[in-house]
Amino acid sequence: MRRFVGFGLVAFLVHAAVIAGFSQLRNVSEFSQDRINTEKTYFMLHDTGAAEFAWASEWTYATVDGNEEKAAMFLWRFKDGSTAYSKAAECIGDMGKSTGFLLTGQSTDLEDIHRKHVQPLSRNNFPVKIELWIGEISASSGYSPESLGEALCLGARSIEPNRKYQFSACP
Repeated sequence: MRRFVGFGLVAFLVHAAVIAGFSQLRNVSEFSQDRINTEKTYFMLHDTGAAEFAWASEWTYATVDGNEEKAAMFLWRFKDGSTAYSKAAECIGDMGKSTGFLLTGQSTDLEDIHRKHVQPLSRNNFPVKIELWIGEISASSGYSPESLGEALCLGARSIEPNRKYQFSACP
């Protein structure tokens, strides 16, 4: 009887370890650093005056695990000095693990610091820098960036309608 109970306990522990191991393997990030995905992050001004913004960020397992309750956001800095935000995720812990650590989004407008919709993009006023932040986002206080992940710049002196503009390393 003792031998049977011992065998059952060992079998249970091995089963639990296997399940835990598989669940950890499913949630491993393929990314080696937290960064802005330059291929999927862009803006475009259409000839109608409509805007298109797209963003993507890549996250390591350590960052997602260590900031589970934090939000991920992009801060768009415009030529005239104005800023606008886009939300990558309200809770990077849940979103990061469920999306393979690649967070993406797209919109025709951005938000100001208080989460009001804004669309500052024009031929004369376009994003010159984009920053990836970890922080807090709430309905009452808006965006609160706390930790900078990466910043990229746009080297263009002007923009043309109907053309995608992507960011690269800042000088």
